[in-house]
Amino acid sequence: MSEKLFYHELFPNAPRDKIVKKLLEAYADEWIAGYYYQLTAITIQGPNSETIAKHFLEEAEEEINKHSRLIAERLNQLNVDLPRDFSKLMEISGCKYPPIPNDPHDLDGWIIAAIKAEMCAINAYKELYELTHGVDPVTEELAEELLADETKHRTDLTDLLTKEGLKRLEEELGQQK
Repeated sequence: MSEKLFYHELFPNAPRDKIVKKLLEAYADEWIAGYYYQLTAITIQGPNSETIAKHFLEEAEEEINKHSRLIAERLNQLNVDLPRDFSKLMEISGCKYPPIPNDPHDLDGWIIAAIKAEMCAINAYKELYELTHGVDPVTEELAEELLADETKHRTDLTDLLTKEGLKRLEEELGQQK
């Protein structure tokens, strides 16, 4: 019996192709976020940058060592091959990554880029949850766990912003609507 057939026998109402596409996008997004968070930690300079850098390194580790691993395990359970070419990740990414500042002293700008990335991840996991709710409990539970983590990341990052950074974030988000 093929894995795809077995999946459809277990979850006959689950849109497998859409779920796999969302999982692959999320897998790519987690690796890309991990890269940018590590880049941020290494690049930023100025007051409080050491504390902020430590935070970004911790988040980078969670994005790569927890989130991407959990998604990879689920894709493996679905008998889906992971991208073999690292450059393919940017191509399949659902979120991409927001532009980052050129100025390493623009701490708020770096944090705002990460908040925007987390917001995209939150939306992506909400969509995955809705897609799998009641039809694929394994992936639904994964989406719920990742959604909770990404929501916490967004909150933690927002807490790192200065008052001016909070105003800037509100302005930038208002312009995106």
